[in-house]
Amino acid sequence: MAVIAPAQAHRGHDSLAVVTLADGKVTVSHRFEAHDIEPALSKIAPDAQVSLDDPKAVAALQNYILRRFTLTIDGKPVPLTHVSTDLTHSQVRIDYVGKAPRKPKTVAVRSTVLTDVYRAQVNQVNVRQGNVVKSLTLRGGTGGSLTL
Repeated sequence: MAVIAPAQAHRGHDSLAVVTLADGKVTVSHRFEAHDIEPALSKIAPDAQVSLDDPKAVAALQNYILRRFTLTIDGKPVPLTHVSTDLTHSQVRIDYVGKAPRKPKTVAVRSTVLTDVYRAQVNQVNVRQGNVVKSLTLRGGTGGSLTL
Protein backbone atom coordinates (compact mmCIF):
# COMPACT_ATOMS: atom_id res chain seq x y z
CA MET A 1 0.00 0.00 0.00
CA ALA A 2 1.39 3.35 -1.02
CA VAL A 3 1.54 6.12 1.53
CA ILE A 4 0.70 9.55 0.25
CA ALA A 5 2.26 12.45 2.10
CA PRO A 6 0.47 15.80 2.11
CA ALA A 7 1.87 18.30 -0.35
CA GLN A 8 4.29 20.73 1.21
CA ALA A 9 3.96 24.00 -0.66
CA HIS A 10 6.61 26.64 -0.11
CA ARG A 11 4.84 29.91 0.52
CA GLY A 12 6.52 32.89 -1.07
CA HIS A 13 7.44 36.05 0.77
CA ASP A 14 6.10 39.32 -0.52
CA SER A 15 5.17 42.80 0.54
CA LEU A 16 3.15 45.66 -0.87
CA ALA A 17 4.06 49.33 -0.72
CA VAL A 18 1.50 51.86 -1.91
CA VAL A 19 2.96 55.24 -2.87
CA THR A 20 0.28 57.93 -3.16
CA LEU A 21 1.06 61.31 -4.71
CA ALA A 22 -1.36 64.18 -4.07
CA ASP A 23 -1.16 67.94 -3.53
CA GLY A 24 2.59 68.17 -2.97
CA LYS A 25 2.60 65.27 -0.52
CA VAL A 26 3.62 61.64 -0.81
CA THR A 27 2.44 58.88 1.48
CA VAL A 28 4.01 55.43 1.52
CA SER A 29 2.11 52.59 3.11
CA HIS A 30 4.03 49.32 3.59
CA ARG A 31 1.94 46.19 4.11
CA PHE A 32 3.22 42.81 5.27
CA GLU A 33 1.78 39.60 6.60
CA ALA A 34 2.49 39.38 10.34
CA HIS A 35 3.63 35.76 9.92
CA ASP A 36 6.39 37.01 7.57
CA ILE A 37 7.48 39.89 9.81
CA GLU A 38 7.67 38.21 13.23
CA PRO A 39 10.31 35.60 12.27
CA ALA A 40 12.28 38.34 10.47
CA LEU A 41 12.52 40.35 13.71
CA SER A 42 15.36 38.12 14.93
CA LYS A 43 17.53 39.69 12.20
CA ILE A 44 15.92 43.14 12.06
CA ALA A 45 15.85 43.68 15.86
CA PRO A 46 18.36 41.24 17.40
CA ASP A 47 18.23 43.00 20.80
CA ALA A 48 14.44 42.78 21.06
CA GLN A 49 11.94 39.98 21.49
CA VAL A 50 10.89 38.24 18.28
CA SER A 51 7.37 39.57 18.66
CA LEU A 52 5.29 42.43 17.32
CA ASP A 53 4.16 42.89 20.93
CA ASP A 54 7.61 44.27 21.79
CA PRO A 55 7.73 48.07 21.19
CA LYS A 56 11.52 47.87 20.77
CA ALA A 57 11.10 45.35 17.93
CA VAL A 58 8.43 47.50 16.24
CA ALA A 59 10.63 50.62 16.46
CA ALA A 60 13.53 48.68 14.93
CA LEU A 61 11.23 47.50 12.13
CA GLN A 62 10.10 51.06 11.39
CA ASN A 63 13.74 52.25 11.15
CA TYR A 64 14.73 49.20 9.10
CA ILE A 65 12.11 50.03 6.47
CA LEU A 66 13.28 53.66 6.29
CA ARG A 67 16.83 52.42 5.58
CA ARG A 68 15.83 49.83 2.99
CA PHE A 69 13.18 51.68 0.95
CA THR A 70 14.25 54.72 -1.06
CA LEU A 71 12.01 56.97 -3.09
CA THR A 72 13.18 59.47 -5.69
CA ILE A 73 10.79 61.84 -7.45
CA ASP A 74 11.93 63.76 -10.52
CA GLY A 75 15.53 62.83 -9.70
CA LYS A 76 15.46 64.09 -6.11
CA PRO A 77 15.51 61.82 -3.03
CA VAL A 78 12.41 62.11 -0.87
CA PRO A 79 13.02 61.96 2.91
CA LEU A 80 10.22 60.03 4.60
CA THR A 81 8.94 60.37 8.16
CA HIS A 82 7.11 57.65 10.08
CA VAL A 83 3.44 58.47 10.71
CA SER A 84 1.74 55.36 12.02
CA THR A 85 1.91 51.61 12.53
CA ASP A 86 -1.12 49.34 12.60
CA LEU A 87 -0.63 45.90 14.13
CA THR A 88 -4.29 45.17 14.87
CA HIS A 89 -4.82 42.53 12.20
CA SER A 90 -2.84 39.70 10.63
CA GLN A 91 -1.41 42.36 8.33
CA VAL A 92 1.23 44.84 9.50
CA ARG A 93 0.83 48.32 8.03
CA ILE A 94 3.49 50.99 8.46
CA ASP A 95 2.96 54.46 6.97
CA TYR A 96 5.38 57.27 6.13
CA VAL A 97 4.97 60.75 4.60
CA GLY A 98 7.16 63.15 2.66
CA LYS A 99 6.99 66.12 0.31
CA ALA A 100 6.59 65.75 -3.44
CA PRO A 101 6.37 68.14 -6.38
CA ARG A 102 2.79 69.10 -7.26
CA LYS A 103 3.07 67.57 -10.75
CA PRO A 104 5.72 64.85 -10.56
CA LYS A 105 6.89 63.29 -13.81
CA THR A 106 8.96 60.30 -12.68
CA VAL A 107 9.12 58.10 -9.59
CA ALA A 108 12.03 55.78 -8.85
CA VAL A 109 11.98 53.22 -6.06
CA ARG A 110 14.58 50.89 -4.63
CA SER A 111 13.47 48.35 -2.06
CA THR A 112 15.70 45.91 -0.24
CA VAL A 113 13.07 45.35 2.46
CA LEU A 114 13.35 41.75 3.72
CA THR A 115 15.73 40.72 0.93
CA ASP A 116 18.38 40.15 3.60
CA VAL A 117 15.99 37.82 5.44
CA TYR A 118 14.14 35.92 2.70
CA ARG A 119 16.01 34.87 -0.44
CA ALA A 120 12.87 34.89 -2.61
CA GLN A 121 11.40 38.15 -1.25
CA VAL A 122 9.27 40.07 -3.77
CA ASN A 123 8.40 43.71 -3.10
CA GLN A 124 5.41 45.02 -5.07
CA VAL A 125 5.14 48.81 -5.30
CA ASN A 126 1.97 50.53 -6.53
CA VAL A 127 2.31 54.21 -7.37
CA ARG A 128 -0.98 56.10 -7.36
CA GLN A 129 -1.57 59.59 -8.67
CA GLY A 130 -5.22 60.57 -8.98
CA ASN A 131 -7.05 57.71 -10.70
CA VAL A 132 -3.87 56.27 -12.25
CA VAL A 133 -2.04 53.37 -10.61
CA LYS A 134 1.22 51.94 -11.97
CA SER A 135 3.09 48.99 -10.50
CA LEU A 136 6.65 47.79 -10.04
CA THR A 137 7.68 44.29 -9.00
CA LEU A 138 11.09 44.32 -7.31
CA ARG A 139 13.13 41.19 -6.61
CA GLY A 140 16.52 40.79 -4.98
CA GLY A 141 16.82 44.41 -3.90
CA THR A 142 16.35 45.82 -7.38
CA GLY A 143 14.97 49.21 -8.20
CA GLY A 144 12.63 50.52 -10.83
CA SER A 145 11.16 53.72 -12.15
CA LEU A 146 7.88 54.88 -13.62
CA THR A 147 6.88 57.78 -15.80
CA LEU A 148 3.65 59.35 -14.59
